[in-house]
Amino acid sequence: MYIYAFSNYRDIVTEKLSDKKPLLAQKFNRTDNFINLTLLGAQRCVHNISLDRDTSIYLASRNGNMNTTIKVLDAIFIKDRLPMPFNFLNSVNASKLFFLARNFGIEGKTLFVDRFESALPQAFVDVKQGKTVLLGVVEEAIEDLELHRERFGVDEIEESSRWLILSSKLNGLEPIAKIDNFRFATTSKRYSAIAELFLFLESRSDEVFEFYGENLSFRVRLSNC
Repeated sequence: MYIYAFSNYRDIVTEKLSDKKPLLAQKFNRTDNFINLTLLGAQRCVHNISLDRDTSIYLASRNGNMNTTIKVLDAIFIKDRLPMPFNFLNSVNASKLFFLARNFGIEGKTLFVDRFESALPQAFVDVKQGKTVLLGVVEEAIEDLELHRERFGVDEIEESSRWLILSSKLNGLEPIAKIDNFRFATTSKRYSAIAELFLFLESRSDEVFEFYGENLSFRVRLSNC
C-alpha cells in the first residue's frame, strides 16, 4: 500500500476559532466548523488529483463535531425546543461524508470511525482489492476555549485536519511513501501520535517511520530516499 498524497493542516487557536470557509477551494452552504475543517484538509490533500468514482472515504475523529452537537443538546435539554434543522443534520456523522463525496464526485464506500487505527485496516483491505482510499483524521476545538481547556486538560488548543491518499497504483503519479510490515498487534509500550506520522511525511528528515498504535503497527518508508 502506497501513500500518494497527504495534507497536514493545523491551526493553533488563541482567541477564537478561525473561519475556514474562505480558504476552501469549493464551498457549500449550511456547513459548520467541523465540516469546513474536514473539507479544508481533504481539498489540500487531493488538490489536482483525479480520484476514481469508486474511491473509499474514511473519516476518523475521537471527539467528532463537538460544537454543533453542543448546540443541538442545548436546544433539546436546556431550552426545551427542537434544534435548528441544519444543526441537527450537521451533527450526524454521515453529513461530513456526504460533503466529501459531493466535493470530489465520489460514489464509493464511506465510513466514519472513532480513530485512525480503526480506519486503516479497512483501507488496507480496499487497497488490496484495487481501490483508492481517501483517509482523514479531523479534530476540532470547542468554541468556548476555557471549556475546552477544562475538559481536555490542555493549555495549547489545536484544530487539525490530516489526510492521506492510499492506493496500490495511481495512474500518472509516483508514490510518496510505502506502508508495509502491517500487523494487528504491537510490542511497543509507547504509542505513536498521528501527528508524528504526518510530521515525518512533511519533514522527510528520516527514511523510515515506525507507527505503533493500540492494536496495530506498521512501517512507512519514504520513496526516493
